[in-house]
Amino acid sequence: MAEPQGIQVDVGALTNYASQLGHYQNEADKFADLVDRADVTTEAWGIVGRWARQSYTDRLGELRSLLADMKQGVESLSAKITDTAAIYQGVEEDAVLTFGRHEAEIDGPR
Repeated sequence: MAEPQGIQVDVGALTNYASQLGHYQNEADKFADLVDRADVTTEAWGIVGRWARQSYTDRLGELRSLLADMKQGVESLSAKITDTAAIYQGVEEDAVLTFGRHEAEIDGPR
């Protein structure tokens, strides 16, 4: 009967992916700048458009809030992936201890 194989994790790929997530935070910042530029003054709405301005301003506020939530989510995901990579790396390093000519396998964290 064959021995079951463990899960193989490319720790470098996890770390690399986590570092690339910062790109999405930068993109969210760029988009937030565009949202700020889309917020026009009260005078630009004129007399007829003043009733629609509040609704427009509310939607821009919701969009800003969503962008902030997205940035926070990306930060959290990046931190969790980095922590996961560190745990897998720790498991790899802890899997075999060598004492002179003797090796002892140990279980990693579960």
